[in-house]
Amino acid sequence: MRNKNSIFVIGCLGFIGVILVIAIISAAMLWGHRNTAIALDEKIKAQHVSNKSNYDNMWKRFKEMAQVTDMQADDIKKVYTDLIAGRYNDTGALFKIVQEQNPQMNKDLYAKLQNEISAGRTEFDRNQKKIADLVREYNTHIRKHVLMNSIFHFETMDANKFIITSDRTSDAYQTGKDNEVKLR
Repeated sequence: MRNKNSIFVIGCLGFIGVILVIAIISAAMLWGHRNTAIALDEKIKAQHVSNKSNYDNMWKRFKEMAQVTDMQADDIKKVYTDLIAGRYNDTGALFKIVQEQNPQMNKDLYAKLQNEISAGRTEFDRNQKKIADLVREYNTHIRKHVLMNSIFHFETMDANKFIITSDRTSDAYQTGKDNEVKLR
């Protein structure tokens, strides 16, 4: 009898051991899925802050570059005003204006500003797509791991909360219509 009891006890301990190993492995897997969800959540938050910084930097660059062109225009306006006022006081100098080399606006500044706007917008668009993809990855992860989600109560995120857009875009998506861009 002792032999049968020993086998029974060993069998019970083995069964409990297998259940314990399965429980530990399951808990480790759940914890790993939880850690992945938290890492994705933190990536989304970090990318959102990065996007804000990028957006702020982009607009500051545009404004500063535009100020340079405004300053140049004001300086040229001042020079021309003084030139023309002086020439009207001296009628002989009025004929010299045709022959003189007059100050010119540097067109390169406008081209550089245009390129900067285009590059800044492209970079910002790339960052917006990156955060949308991170949100998609996060939502897919938590929806695929139902057991983990039922224990830890993760909620899906709305990518629209992280994306900057315009009234024009919102209106176009609400109505399903958009018109051509009129530059003038």
